[in-house]
Amino acid sequence: MGLTLRPAQDRDVERAGDVNFVAFYRAAVAHGLPPAVTSPAESRRYVRWLLAFDPLGGIVAEEDGEVLGVAWVHPRGPVATIGPVAVDPRAQGRGVGRQLLARCLEIAGAGVPQVRLVQESYNAASLGLYLQAGFRIVAPLLDLVLPAGTAVAPPPAAGPALRAGTAADRERLIARDGRAFGAPRPQSIDLYLQRGRVLVAERGGTLDGFVLGIGFEGTAHLGSASAADAELLLALLGAMAGELARPGVTVRTLVPATDRRLVDGLVGAGFRVFRACHYMVRGGGTAPPPGYVLMNGDLM
Repeated sequence: MGLTLRPAQDRDVERAGDVNFVAFYRAAVAHGLPPAVTSPAESRRYVRWLLAFDPLGGIVAEEDGEVLGVAWVHPRGPVATIGPVAVDPRAQGRGVGRQLLARCLEIAGAGVPQVRLVQESYNAASLGLYLQAGFRIVAPLLDLVLPAGTAVAPPPAAGPALRAGTAADRERLIARDGRAFGAPRPQSIDLYLQRGRVLVAERGGTLDGFVLGIGFEGTAHLGSASAADAELLLALLGAMAGELARPGVTVRTLVPATDRRLVDGLVGAGFRVFRACHYMVRGGGTAPPPGYVLMNGDLM
């Protein structure tokens, strides 16, 4: 039997998770860098979470009953994001990744105005794959980490008060996030309202800013976030980082590298550069807007 592509299912969690782990782990180690995916168990949890969050977006590449690759696409109206895309190192160089990417684009829809992804800048093989598929680099990104155990200073008292977001804020959160992201994504906002954390800054009945956060075992993700000005954005990020930081928990966030005020503020708060990435786009659209923190590497 030849290679077949099919929708990801619950029974694929362990095998797809292991492929995702070994592909990203070996690529990072081969370049002398710390891996973003640190264990098979972590990778399996992530695949299980993707199945629950975007159950129709998962694809596995299978040959003779063995999973050789996995990919995910996240359609959000006029914008679709892709990630992860991973191929077992033993099967690389055979066009498996190209077929997975083509299927992702097919699921996203021929008429979707923009498809995005985050590419690890050190990985020349994946960069070549995406360039050949019509993607272009539109912005550099920094994956920043707050090491476990780092104390986070409380945000300054000046400016609007910060409070926990609730279901009553849902429509305004969807609208403000949609303006920054480029499309409304209510399912993402609902996820954070139900299972994560939300902080908002409100002044005179106007939602001046917000930040989302969610924690998994050993790792928490900070973002998306958007605010009326840089000082408020940093205050929101600092407050959320303080909530997410726990003993043994690393906090990660993904930001435009060219937003120097944001980068300097986060580095000053204790974040460190973990890796550099490319923000890549196929179709219309340009770089992320100023004062915006991406949701994470796959959902952006």
